[in-house]
Amino acid sequence: MPPSREVFAECSSALEGLAIPDPWDVVALVEWLGQQRGRPIILIPWPTAGGVTGCWVAAAHQDYIVYERTATPLHRSVIVCHEVAHIWLGHRGHSTNALADESALPHDYRDDEEIRAETLAELILEKAALPAPKVPADVLRVMKTLDQGVTVDSLADQRGVSARGRRRWLGPRT
Repeated sequence: MPPSREVFAECSSALEGLAIPDPWDVVALVEWLGQQRGRPIILIPWPTAGGVTGCWVAAAHQDYIVYERTATPLHRSVIVCHEVAHIWLGHRGHSTNALADESALPHDYRDDEEIRAETLAELILEKAALPAPKVPADVLRVMKTLDQGVTVDSLADQRGVSARGRRRWLGPRT
């Protein structure tokens, strides 16, 4: 089920505050988030079962993101981003007992917090997949000029010939 417009807008807004590494590196994202929160986040590969592929465990002084140890690098990014989304959105982490009792972990992705975490995780991964735009220096210069309010006559070339004069210099209209 796709997220509601409200959920999508909330998650899009939350995405703006996240520092998505370029090039993409899920470990760097986790390290940045831990620094922002003043709590280290430790990634732990773990043999999961029962359909749960990851969880966020909030301990007293640090957090753990546990993910399926056999996950491919791409799947690991998906799992970890989902848990990062829970943290960033201010959801509650699971207790340290959650690893011993997986029945305490959510299995229903229709839950409100799960929908939000999944939506933000998808947005993170979409943003990570897009290369940062590289704008050439000459295009940046033109954009800056246009932002300053350009008149036709201010586009004189280095010899001081106005745009109107250049037109005649280039030859008559045909």
